[in-house]
Amino acid sequence: MPLVKVSSNVKMHYIVPSSPDPNKPYIYPSRPTIVMLHPRFFDSHFFAPQFRDGRLTKAYNIVAIDHHYHGRTEAPLDSKPYDFDLVAKAVLGAMDALKIKEAHVLGNSLGAQIATMMAMQAPQRVQSLILIAQNPPVEDEENREQFTFLKESCYDRADDGSDQLASDVVQALHWIYFGDDPSAQGVIDEWVVTTKFRPSNRKLIDKIFSAVLDRRPIDQKEWDKITCPVLIVHGGEDVPAPPAVAQEFHDLLRKADREMHIIDGAPHFLTHTHYRQVNPIIEDFLDKVTGVDSRQAILLSVPQTLQLLPDCHKSISKKPSIFGRFGIKV
Repeated sequence: MPLVKVSSNVKMHYIVPSSPDPNKPYIYPSRPTIVMLHPRFFDSHFFAPQFRDGRLTKAYNIVAIDHHYHGRTEAPLDSKPYDFDLVAKAVLGAMDALKIKEAHVLGNSLGAQIATMMAMQAPQRVQSLILIAQNPPVEDEENREQFTFLKESCYDRADDGSDQLASDVVQALHWIYFGDDPSAQGVIDEWVVTTKFRPSNRKLIDKIFSAVLDRRPIDQKEWDKITCPVLIVHGGEDVPAPPAVAQEFHDLLRKADREMHIIDGAPHFLTHTHYRQVNPIIEDFLDKVTGVDSRQAILLSVPQTLQLLPDCHKSISKKPSIFGRFGIKV
């Protein structure tokens, strides 16, 4: 469970599920690298359904990073609005520290927005973008009112007075992000118990919701910096960002070779709920842009040169994983 130092006051937690040894993670220099960025609220273990997919972990290096204010990453928590530029720069800094010169960057929801900013800041380092459930460039007034109400509701303690979210708030989050998928209930229940996102931590609540409420329009010239291949995957039943949002991003990314898929019936966190449909789309796209045959990689076990990640991290105690029930070792 390593941390990588990005600056004097930021240490980013990362995992390498494609490496059999979680304590001494390594990458294969011969494989393309995918950097994965999770959505709001959860951490990198959110991608457990992708971590257990052999087409990804046997054919590619997978490096998942907890970005600011999530998971085990250590970063100052202030009262300023959420800063996408700062977080994107930090993820690029983590890639520097890990000696990852370039990568294919995948993000879900908030992670997709960070991935987009990375491609604008350092287009030469982002080989392709996989944007899943990207949020609108700016929330409309109706969404802003609803998210403001939801934020303020997060200040209320649980029905029994404990320092956990109230049951109606948890139910609302379930519906907004996972739809009516019953398989998410156990994941959410465990998150409620283990998360730092609690009524007593108002500064964290404000910061996370700031990523929704304080977004600003991005000039078209910034979008035009993105020329790498782009995959857009979106849920047909996405509550906070309906499919029209995916089309909007498709149009903004006019300089890129882009591909778009709308998954019928899928909610916002579709990498979890609809991974059986989403994973093959991701894998086929990556195979196309990299020339890798991920199906063949599952069948072959060819010795490869290893590259240990730099000794610029420290071990930290392992916490119970939200997705531990999937049997993923991290």
